[in-house]
Parts: sequence; C-alpha cells; structure tokens
Amino acid sequence: MATNNMKKLNFFKKETAPPKTKKNNRSALSEKKEVTLIKKIISSPYFYFAIFTILISLLSSYKPSHSLPIFEEGEIASSNVTAPADMTVEDTETTENRKNEAAATVLPVYTLDENVFLNTEDKIRDFFNSGREMMNQGVAASRTQDFQIDIQEKYSIEVPKDIIRALAQEGFSSELEDSLINVIKNCSEIGIIASKNLFTHNEQDQGFTLLTSTGQEQKIQASDILDLNECREKLSEDISAMDITSRKKSLLESLSHLFIEENITYNPIETELRKVNARSSVETVFYNIKKGKVILRRGDEANEDAISQIEAINQNLSDKPSWLTNFLGSFLLFGILFLALIFYFDSKKNKEGSLNKYTVTGVLALLSLVIYKLSIFMVGLISQYSNVPLLEYPQSLNYALPFQLGSILFTYLLGIHMGLIFTLLNSVIVGHLFKANFYLMIFTMLGGVAAVVGTKRYGKSMISAFKSGVFLVAPINTLVIIIFHLLRESIGPLNLISSEILMGILGGVLSGALAFVFIPLFENTFAILTPSRLNDLTNSDLPIFRKMAMEAPGTYHHSLIVSSLAENAAEEIKLNPLVVRAGAMYHDIGKIKRPEYFIENRTRKINRHEDLKPSMSSLVIINHVKEGVEKANKLKLPKKIKEIIAQHHGDSLMRYFYEKAKQEYDPEMHKVGEESYRYLGPKPKTKEAALVMLADSVEAASRSLEKPTEDNLKRLINDIFNNYLLDGQLDNSDLSLKELLTIASSFLSTLDTVYHPRIEYPGFNFEKAPPKKSKKPKKSSSQNDRRSQSTK
Repeated sequence: MATNNMKKLNFFKKETAPPKTKKNNRSALSEKKEVTLIKKIISSPYFYFAIFTILISLLSSYKPSHSLPIFEEGEIASSNVTAPADMTVEDTETTENRKNEAAATVLPVYTLDENVFLNTEDKIRDFFNSGREMMNQGVAASRTQDFQIDIQEKYSIEVPKDIIRALAQEGFSSELEDSLINVIKNCSEIGIIASKNLFTHNEQDQGFTLLTSTGQEQKIQASDILDLNECREKLSEDISAMDITSRKKSLLESLSHLFIEENITYNPIETELRKVNARSSVETVFYNIKKGKVILRRGDEANEDAISQIEAINQNLSDKPSWLTNFLGSFLLFGILFLALIFYFDSKKNKEGSLNKYTVTGVLALLSLVIYKLSIFMVGLISQYSNVPLLEYPQSLNYALPFQLGSILFTYLLGIHMGLIFTLLNSVIVGHLFKANFYLMIFTMLGGVAAVVGTKRYGKSMISAFKSGVFLVAPINTLVIIIFHLLRESIGPLNLISSEILMGILGGVLSGALAFVFIPLFENTFAILTPSRLNDLTNSDLPIFRKMAMEAPGTYHHSLIVSSLAENAAEEIKLNPLVVRAGAMYHDIGKIKRPEYFIENRTRKINRHEDLKPSMSSLVIINHVKEGVEKANKLKLPKKIKEIIAQHHGDSLMRYFYEKAKQEYDPEMHKVGEESYRYLGPKPKTKEAALVMLADSVEAASRSLEKPTEDNLKRLINDIFNNYLLDGQLDNSDLSLKELLTIASSFLSTLDTVYHPRIEYPGFNFEKAPPKKSKKPKKSSSQNDRRSQSTK
C-alpha cells in the first residue's frame, strides 16, 4: 500500500464534542458503568495472589501428627496403637552400644617426658659439684650433715651419711658421676613408669599409646617399658656388670636407686578426648517405621519394647517444626513465586488477558497439587497392600504421578511461553511437596519441558495433548530415570529400575490423558480461545451458519469474504488469524432477525426502506449490532468474539441515511444531528475488532464498484481507511500506520483475486447492449441504495 494516497490524514484534527445520545439503550451500551470497590478488588491480581498463595501453602504444609498415648509397663492397651506417619527413628540403644564399643577400642594414652632425664642429669652433676666443694673446705661431721640437709631440701633426696662419707673418700670423682648418669640414661631411654600394678585400663593386655613431647606416638606393650622396681633391678644388673671395684659398684647402685625417676605418666585428658572423638565418629543408627504399623494391639500388655518405640515416635514428632513454621515458610516461598509472576505480566507490553492467565496459573497449580496429594495417598495404599514384584519399591511409584499434566494443559491453552513458566512453578511445588527431593524436582522439570515441546509439535487439536504425553513425555521420563541411576553410579536391582521405568511411562500417559480430559473444562471456564475451539466455532455446518445461509444468504456470503480479507491481513500483522476469522464470521449474525432490511439480502424489486423514514431505517440498521450481541450471548460465544461483534461499526456515521435525512427535512424547520445516525459503539478497542471493521466496510464498498480494477480498489481502500482515521474510529485499537499499510496491501491482494477477470465464452454474449432511449431513465432507488448503503 506504499503507493496509496494518505494525504487526507490529519493528525491534528479539531476536537469535537462527543455526540449527545438519547437516554435509552444507547446510553446503556456506550457509557461506562461505575466500578465498585468490590469489583476493583476482584479485578486486582493481588486478590488472587493472596488466595492462591494461602491455599497452596495450606495444602503443601506438613500437618503435625498427634502424639501416641503413654503407657506404663504392664498396662493393657484399650485400642490399637499405630504409627501416625512414615518416619525414621533413632535407635538410641544400638547407637549407644556402638559408641561404647568405639570408645573401648581407644587405647589409654601415656606421655613420655624427655626432660625428666635431663633434670636428673643436672641433679647428679650439681650433687657431685657440691660434694667436691665440700671436700675443698674439709670433710667434717658437721659439714657432712649440712651437705645431707642441703641435698634433701634441694632435690628431695635423702642421701645416707655413710654414702656421703664413702663418696668423699672417692673424692666425688667424675668417673662415678659419669657412670651414674650413663646407667640411669640407659633405663630412661627404655621408659620408666611408677608401677605396673597401677594399670587400670587393661594396659597389660592391649597395651597403650605412648605420646612424646614432640607429638609423635606409638603403640607400646606393657612389657616394653620398666616400672621403678624393674628399673632398679636393671640398674643393679648393669652396674654389677661394670669393671669397677665393689666399693664403687655399691656406691653407684645406691645412688642410682636414689636418683632414678619415672618419665612415663598416664594422660587422662588426652585419653578422654580420644574416646569422645571415637564416640562422635559413630553414625547414629536409625530404623524406619511405616505409617500404620501396629506398635501395640488392643488388649495386649505394654512391654518395654513397645513403650520404647512409642517414646521414640513421640520424640520424633516433637522434634519436627510446628505446622505454623512450615506454613510460614511455604507462604513466603510461593508468595515470592506468584509475586514474580505478577511483575512478569506487568512488564509485558500487551497486558490483554493477563489477569485471566494469572488466574489460570493459580487454579492449575492448585488442581495439580490436589491431584498430587490424592496420588500420594493412592501410592501409599498400593505399596502397602500390593504383592506385585514391580510394585514392591514405594519410591518408584512416585514416577507414576501426572507431574506433566499442567505443562501440557498450559501449553495447549496459552502457548509455549506460559507452558515453560508453569513448568518451573510446578517443579518447585513438587520439590517442596516431596520434602526437597532434588531428583523428583529435576524429573518434573525435564518432563515438563518435553510436554511443552510435544504439545507444540503435535498440532492444534486436542489429541495433541495425549500424543505429547505418550510419544514424548513417557520416553523422556524413561531417559531421565536412567540418567539418575548413572549419576548415582549404581544401576541397582533389575526390579527397581524396571519398576521406575514402567512408572515413568505410566506417568507420561496419565499426564496426557488427564490433560485431554481437562482441556474442554478450562476452555469453557476461563473462556480461552484455543485453536481447536476456534476451528469448532467457524465450522460451516453449525446451525447458526446454516440458518444464515438459508435466511440471509447475502450476509453469509459477505461474512465469508470479510473473514478471508481479515484472516489474510491478520497473518501479515502477526495477529491470531483464527480469532479474526471467527470474529468476522459472526460479526453480522444480528442481521438474521431482519435480513430483508439489509441490502445484501434484498431482492431487486422490494426495498423495505422506501416506506420508512431515514431515522427509522437507521434504527433498524443500528439494532443489528445489539441483536448480534444478544445472539452471541445465547450461543455462549467467547468474550473476544462478542467484543468484535459489538465494536465492528464503532460509533461511525451511517452516511447514506444521514444525507437522505438532510435532503428530506427542511433545514429551517428541522435540525438533523449526526448522533441519531451513528452506531452505538464502542469504538474498536483491539486490533482484531478494528481489522474486522475495516474488512467489513471494504468488502461492502467494493460491491458498489462497476469496474473493480486495481486502481479503483486502491482508491476505495484508501478512502475508507482515511474516513475511519479522521473519524477517530481507530484511536483505541493500537493499530500503527505501518500495520494499516500492511492491512491495505493485504486487502488489495485478496480483493484483486476475488474480482479477477475471466475469459469470454466463445459463442455467448451474456451482456447485450440495452436499446437506446430518447429520454434518460431515472435512476432507481434500489440501485442508489445498493451503492450508498454499501459504505455502511
């Protein structure tokens, strides 16, 4: 349409006062109703945000189980006492026994102090040095006594006087000094303990750990070290083997027994620390209690084992967080998700239908959660009472749940983007419901993506939902299950993996089957225009179209051409062609009530408008919109189609009857206002409604052309577009000039095809020239009406 003349456009047209309308049904349809506070609340997404978040949190929160009654040993149970839920209970007795066993294996720790010998060596050398100093001053009885006292005070060693006198006789020789240090060193290197009779930790049998001051340790047997008595015996043996005089041997033996000290002592702190570490390294022992397990039967006597199990169950229940805490966490989690969804819809340029999509999301999430809860209940019953080998693994039954139901439904109803968004939301719901089961969450997400792709791939019919579940979701579920086993590096028993694969396939089939069942319910409840629904609505065998074809054949044919014009243009500007086609097919159903008053259905001899005033004729024409909306309500057509019917004329002027009224009435006696000859509106509010308006007028006007050549068609399309633009009929439709040019080009292409010339049939002259008359014939009112009314 680049060559079309658009110079008539005036983007700064004068603002005119809106036409005054009569206080009748016209004002009831055109004026906006006052919105009440309740309606504002209901129309707000935050209202549904609160409802969905609270309900989903309530359903997904873990309900606390009641504690079991407490029994005294020997008390008779008045009813069966059963486990309230599946739980893992700590086996405190077994755990404590294992901890004790681990602590018992810890060897007692003893510490070797190398400084003991060094201190002893210092004592010996100081002792001999002091003795030599005493000798330099002269040996006397008083000095010997003072020396003895000084040594006793200094080293807590009581050296007999006769030993001191004998040493003095030997001159406290360095030879004795070195010999004494060497024999004591030999014993100290072996290790000396006070007494082996003081062993109280079974060191004699299992040995002990010897820890040096440098941090090195080794396991030592009791026989590998000496106690003080054994050390004195060894000293005596070593000294007796020395090549010295008996006097010196006696002195060395006496002194060595005095100076020898233990250098290995028990370390209770390190020993206890190692026992604590050994106990803490023992993992807690648990055992599983299945829901419904009978702990104590009615009439049975409560024994110690039953009482301990009851106490363990009650302890397990009391350790769980309260329901309120869990609910609060669930509320915050899903609150964030649904709030993010609101922001997502707000960020979209086209917000049409956002509230409806948000509502569908919440309802479908709730429905999925209810189905999951019911399925979990059924899985519990099956696993409890089934004897089938493939059903003996309760965890495998979870894969049979229809986790991909919502993804299939959402993709079919609202498209691939919404399907992926719901898949993410659904994965979080499953992960939370199954207590942070990571593998099941990934299984749901990957299966959901497969469901989205499959639903998109298998076409626009309802059966595509079932095909998606069977031919894509089921195989992907199988593949994901195999991947899980590979990631765990364990294929597991053949029965287990076979059961999981079978359940995964069943889950895909169930998802597709349930989606197939729920699609019509969601379509009708939320007025969602799916491709299959739109195809059904435009089926030419429907009673409404059969009636139109019989009673208003011209209108029916007109609607078919309009639908072709609008559908082709809708594809060009990326609108939903099925919605536009359906709107065009139904836009004139109001004409069925009085078809003879509309030119396309009128015979050439009868004109119903000849005997009517222009105001009455305009009223009849105007009412076909109102009657079309009423007919649409009876047919329960979708809201979008009803809007197209109501808006396909906007509040445009019926120019033919308006001009006719101005010609008939004396301008001095009557003032003819445009408001009486305008449609009631509203103006098109969507691109689809505006497109049907343009297609409707262009198709009708094209019939008034005697020669529908390309130039004439261009001029016609250009004039009609300009007329609606300048009249403000497209102001609320969001159509851009670029889109209008595309629409005009599409209309021209379609009409050029409709009015294409045909070759002449040889031997026939279908259009004989009429005989010439001397008097110019008067133009018939019928012909005049056909050309004038065609502009609507």
